[in-house]
Amino acid sequence: MNIDVKYQNILNEAEPYLLGNPKAFENYNLTIFGKSFKEENLKNCLEVKNSDFFGLVHRMDSLTFGHQGMGMDKWVFFDCSAMPAGIFGFGIPKEKAPEDFLQMLAVEEEYEGLIPISMYMAIPTSDRGRWFGHNLSSLNSFLGQKYQGLGLLTKAFACRVFGIHMCYGATQWGSSALEIHTQLANMQLKAAHLPAHTHPNSLCYLSDYSEENILNALSGKKRVLEDHDLLLNSKDIERQKKLHQDIERGLKVEIGGRPVHKDHEIFYPINFLEV
Repeated sequence: MNIDVKYQNILNEAEPYLLGNPKAFENYNLTIFGKSFKEENLKNCLEVKNSDFFGLVHRMDSLTFGHQGMGMDKWVFFDCSAMPAGIFGFGIPKEKAPEDFLQMLAVEEEYEGLIPISMYMAIPTSDRGRWFGHNLSSLNSFLGQKYQGLGLLTKAFACRVFGIHMCYGATQWGSSALEIHTQLANMQLKAAHLPAHTHPNSLCYLSDYSEENILNALSGKKRVLEDHDLLLNSKDIERQKKLHQDIERGLKVEIGGRPVHKDHEIFYPINFLEV
């Protein structure tokens, strides 16, 4: 497998973990691109001994999404991810974590296990095997940018661990996560404006995380801007609402590549697909 050096550097430093219902683990791929799980990193969310690790994963969510008003309670972690599917991510041994980072995560002095630095959550849906991804977190920015590409690597590996191909998701226009999602695959828009969301300036999408798309993303070769029908400004809420109206009328729309940064603004290449 031709994997970019920045992703290989992470794999040399970090270990994959899976937190959830061990019955579900039987259905997953536990060796991905030559990287296997250590037995101690397959963590049963029902066992009290894993409560400290569960707490660290929950703290990671608070650090990455709490300031947006989207931090999750522990019961959401358990009910909506750990039990129905699982939580995948990468962690580092405690001795590799800086002291200030351990303090920020409120790691107890006597704790000796893996320190989680990323996670991806997805829930299987009743829509013919499709999933819904609802949380992608990376603490790279809290670690001095030492693990460049950690977010993309985490989502790419999670898709292969869980066996995800077609996957729904929701995020905000202008979110840095769109850099990751669009590097992995085009995003068919199911909604371009979501009043039902905490943040209405959000989109809902469906992507195909095929083996080919995953391998292309991990190769490090950035997707180039191809022909498009519209460059949509992330701040143009009125245009997003109009685009959503078009979608409701039956128009098929996709984000066809990575965001374009111009004059301190973010634009998305939009394609109108033939029905």
